[in-house]
Amino acid sequence: MRTHLQMTEGPANPFIDDIFLNHPDVLPGAAAIHHSTFQSIVDSVEAFVSPSERISPADTIGRIVLITAPRAGFGKTHLAARIKKQLRSSATTLTLPFDPSRPVSWPVALNSILRQFLNEPARRSSDLCLFAESGHFLLSQVILSHRNAGSLKPGQCPVEEEALRSEFFSIFSPGSELMSWTDHQSRDLTRRAESNFLHVLGLSASELGFWVRLIIDFTLRGESALEPLRGLSNGEARERMQQWLRIATFYRPNLIIADGLDGFFQSETAGLEIAGILTGIRESVPRSITLICLNEDIWKSVFEDRLPSAWLDRLTGEKEKLRTITPEAAGDLVRNRLKRIPLSESQAARFIERLKTDHLWIDSEAKLYPRAVIRQARDLWASDSDQFLKQESDSGHEEIEEQEPLSSITDKVAFFEALAEDRPLPKTSVETSELKNGDELFPCETKPVEPPRLNPFFAPPPTERDSKLVGIDSIIEDIRGTGKTVVSEAAAPTPPPLPSQEERESFEAGLLRLKHGNRQDDSKSPDGFTPPHVRQKPMAPPPEKKPDWMAVLKSREEGLLENPSLRLDLEKVERFIRKIGVQHPGLSQSEERFPSSRTVCVRWNVRGESVLLGFESPQNVYFWNNLLQQSLASNRREKLAAFSHRTEAFDPGLFSSFGFSPAVARDRIDVIEMNDRELAMIYATDSIISESENTVEAPAAVQIAIRYLDPLWRRISKAI
Repeated sequence: MRTHLQMTEGPANPFIDDIFLNHPDVLPGAAAIHHSTFQSIVDSVEAFVSPSERISPADTIGRIVLITAPRAGFGKTHLAARIKKQLRSSATTLTLPFDPSRPVSWPVALNSILRQFLNEPARRSSDLCLFAESGHFLLSQVILSHRNAGSLKPGQCPVEEEALRSEFFSIFSPGSELMSWTDHQSRDLTRRAESNFLHVLGLSASELGFWVRLIIDFTLRGESALEPLRGLSNGEARERMQQWLRIATFYRPNLIIADGLDGFFQSETAGLEIAGILTGIRESVPRSITLICLNEDIWKSVFEDRLPSAWLDRLTGEKEKLRTITPEAAGDLVRNRLKRIPLSESQAARFIERLKTDHLWIDSEAKLYPRAVIRQARDLWASDSDQFLKQESDSGHEEIEEQEPLSSITDKVAFFEALAEDRPLPKTSVETSELKNGDELFPCETKPVEPPRLNPFFAPPPTERDSKLVGIDSIIEDIRGTGKTVVSEAAAPTPPPLPSQEERESFEAGLLRLKHGNRQDDSKSPDGFTPPHVRQKPMAPPPEKKPDWMAVLKSREEGLLENPSLRLDLEKVERFIRKIGVQHPGLSQSEERFPSSRTVCVRWNVRGESVLLGFESPQNVYFWNNLLQQSLASNRREKLAAFSHRTEAFDPGLFSSFGFSPAVARDRIDVIEMNDRELAMIYATDSIISESENTVEAPAAVQIAIRYLDPLWRRISKAI
């Protein structure tokens, strides 16, 4: 529905949703909001990432963090979703099923936790669920504990120790030799388990035997093997849930979230039941952090006035209170929402400035919190969005107009045809002001002092001779490689591409006709001399008509703009830039690979400046964090370039979550924001490059691509 509205009535109001929806399109969100609370929780969970076998016997208790807000709309749910997004590769995030539609009990909680483990894909294999991955890790650790204790001799297990440590997720597949061996030896493996291993794991030998048997049956038979976990009493479900969570945290830390408790307002019993489950998890599950997210009115009516002091003290041991946000954080929130629509940075800044002025954000009495800011922006957009969209449309039109002269710079066919047909030479549309700033990618040490000439091949006639044909003779001889160059000998930034054989012959024939007065027979001069090229070979047949790449380019660009599903494909952009970069005459390109990256990075050296281009998704925060850290550690003068589009927006604020100040990010990170037209230009140019590859037209297509996207190359190479 929003797509149709955008086509007919302009973009839909990006602020219409003032309640957070946990969806990938709205994450990671505005990083400046509640940053200290966010960072504190992330650091606490990541401190548990060390291997589980290093846990000392004293580490047998988890943690509870109570997050409260003065009222609804302070961003508790958004904060929890951001934390989950941040920790997705280092911890398992679980949600406790607390809502008035279901009883608050251990059996309900156990079923919900198991369902999340069964639905969550494994981290190391897409063919497994997280339940199977955690279970296979337990099986590998049981076997390794026997090897370390010496009760399992080398050669008795069909798999080597290194494979058990690094490939546990795949070697226990159904039908494998190891799974068959483990199935037969499971009773002895658990009955003779080492006491220290059982102590660290927090299970007895019989409890370990129950879970080892269950995991083997699940691997061989699927979910039907989980029947022993259904229909349990409240006490039995409590024991099994605590046991499984200890096994799960033995593999990976757990972040457990209790949110959405508003429906229990003024309940007399819900507080006791919820607190019993939370404290039970805390006391029995190491390497776990439980977040309780609620508003102060719910805390007072459900917990504070109804819990015994012992439980109350456990729940409030670590308390984080969300407070009002700063005007800067509010601006980041609005800017993050505006990225959903095609609005330029300047217009977004004006929109935010208008909000600051209308609602007195800088006033000390202004109480800003996320939902209030979103509603203020929603009302302003509903009333005055037309003026912002109109200004954006005008500026976008001017930008398109500025690109038109690029085709006239690259298209030299008209020049040669005019000479061949004895017509006036076409005038170039390049202005002096354009040439003034046009040498960033094509530097030269010595610039010509004379003003730019309309015809780059024109040479002023010598003053000592009356003949007007000396310059033409010189040009002909220069093309043949025997005469002196009459073009300015100052170092040119980039020499124009050499004409093809057919163009040279056509060009020479046209010059000869000019020299000899357009005579009917151009093969002989007045003194009977026949030019060598006429004597040596007959006239070539007319050349085949070459494809008009510029027309094809424009047509495909317009076709892409009509596609409503136009999206930023970083892999496609990466392949295109790597292909063009090695052929661009104004830069030097190399490739590098960094940790946490699926693709290579491209380094450009332009005028002594280094530019490192990354093509990873903005969601890969660990890659960008590592890249920035390595760049700072190298002490090299360089900038990092990242591509951004409304379909996959890059938020520089993500670096603040790793402790980098905004000033450091601005000094190093250059976000190349692209609108739909610029993205369509890249895709259209990429298509003609691919079509012409390995053909005689490939050099011409590459030249057109380089010139047509010249503004993009300049934006990438421009210093911050």
